Amino acid sequence: MPITRSQRNHRRRGPPALLCAAGLLCALALCPTAGLAEPLKLTVRGLDNAAQQNLRAHLGDVDAALAGQEARLQRILTRAVRDALQPLGYYEAQFSVARDGARLVIEVEPGPRVKFAAPEITVDEPAASLPPIRALLRSGALAAGTPLAHADYDRFRDELLRGCLRLGFFDAKYRLSELRIDLAARTATARLDLACGARYAFGTLEISGSRVDHALLASLARFRAGEPFDNELVSRFEQRLRDTGFFREVIVRVTPGADARADVTALTEDIVTSRYEVGLGFSTDSALRLRFNRDSPLLNDNGHSLRIESEITGSRQAVEALYRIPHRDPLDDILELTAGMQGKNVQDTDSLTATFGVRHAIKVFDDWAFGYGASVELERYTIASANEKRTAYLLPAASISRTRIDPGVDPRNGSAWFSAIDSSDRALGSPADFLRWRGSGKWLAGLPDDNTTVLARLELGAILTDGFENLPPLLRFNAGGDNSIRGYDFDSIGPRDDNGKLTGGRYLAVGSIEVSRRVLPHWRVAAFVDGGSAFNDATDPFYQSAGLGLRWLSPVGQIRVDVAVPVRDGERSGFKLHISMGPPL
Repeated sequence: MPITRSQRNHRRRGPPALLCAAGLLCALALCPTAGLAEPLKLTVRGLDNAAQQNLRAHLGDVDAALAGQEARLQRILTRAVRDALQPLGYYEAQFSVARDGARLVIEVEPGPRVKFAAPEITVDEPAASLPPIRALLRSGALAAGTPLAHADYDRFRDELLRGCLRLGFFDAKYRLSELRIDLAARTATARLDLACGARYAFGTLEISGSRVDHALLASLARFRAGEPFDNELVSRFEQRLRDTGFFREVIVRVTPGADARADVTALTEDIVTSRYEVGLGFSTDSALRLRFNRDSPLLNDNGHSLRIESEITGSRQAVEALYRIPHRDPLDDILELTAGMQGKNVQDTDSLTATFGVRHAIKVFDDWAFGYGASVELERYTIASANEKRTAYLLPAASISRTRIDPGVDPRNGSAWFSAIDSSDRALGSPADFLRWRGSGKWLAGLPDDNTTVLARLELGAILTDGFENLPPLLRFNAGGDNSIRGYDFDSIGPRDDNGKLTGGRYLAVGSIEVSRRVLPHWRVAAFVDGGSAFNDATDPFYQSAGLGLRWLSPVGQIRVDVAVPVRDGERSGFKLHISMGPPL
């Protein structure tokens, strides 16, 4: 086929064009940064940290090419200053810009800041009268005279709506929601008009996926059908389901339905196997410690559970079984059957004890744990220089306790209270009539600097009896050790016989004050003083110690290392190391 002139010309021009394109690509490949300007360093003056960070976020990088286009740069800066500062209440900001070599300097004059005027907020009844909504309306979040921040307005508006939803006003919505700016008066007025609609009531409660008796699990809910809806009660119900230990997974859903009723459905998955724990630990009270536990949290449809704990140390060997039977509530009303054996060889006491008991544990006054019951105590023991003795007696007992503490490995506030009383007499097989009381209190408080905490501890005990010398060592008091008076060996403080051997005391009084300060994200240093004694008479010696400590806030809990020394003790001196683990209370 003949080639025309135009075709010949096209074919002749082709190769040079391709060569030019290839050359250009090679040049770009060899010089990857060609044509790309380095971003200029940015300096912003005249703004506080929050406003400056907001401006930098809106502005981004400014390259040298853009800095050379004055008109375009002015437009970009004007928009960035407006978008960054108006949400913070600065509506009259002015700026100037100058280039200093590789640095772009922006000087901003923010001008007067707009402030909130008295808000105009209307919430329909009955929502407006409910305590959570009333507290939110009185919080002063948008109080007149407060510097304007759009985020504060948005946060309050959303929280007010969420608060109504949490209380069962599922149809709530705003009739009016606006923030009106008056530049002449430099004020911002929040105007909110919330239509709440009807408050839903609790509907049906369904629990699926578990073999545990439905009525027993339903007792964990602190709400009943027909009562006003409150999502706080639903969240508490979900947490209580988890706290039973019966379930591998728990999901609770709320479904608003017809007739202003909200149905609650709990989807659960039972734990069907036992858990085994093998542990190796160390503390200066017990040296090397081996632990083996078995936990069977769900044995049958009635929610029975079994836990077996065993521990072996150089001076103590123990095994204990706890069988729990829910009564009316699987958390707050429990019947406990216990059996255990303990061998102990500490200081001048050698004992072997077997225990069988029954106890009823209930919650009273909302969060106090109260328990009462009785145990059969079988003991074989040797105290100090006395001959071996054997006893078998019934020991009725009762106790009450409460612990409140901030969550996490480094709590700032908390308290723990404990009080127990037990007694027996010769009619129950006891070697002597006696009444024993034990009590303790611990307080943890954070100081205003957010890094320092103060921990105070007090432990007391007393035995009323006319035959103290006949009581077994399990009932007597001793002091000293990691959680008692540091600077002394475990249970090394107490009355002694004529041969200088420890016999245990009739009374106990031990206290401690500790101040700790966080110096790194996961470390605290502490200083403390301990004091007290286990004694028979007021004239018996009183022991004191002081020391320094280090706290590692590890992922598994606080690990405490303390070095303490006795104070004004003519018989014992020198530093003693204490290592322990667990929460401060």
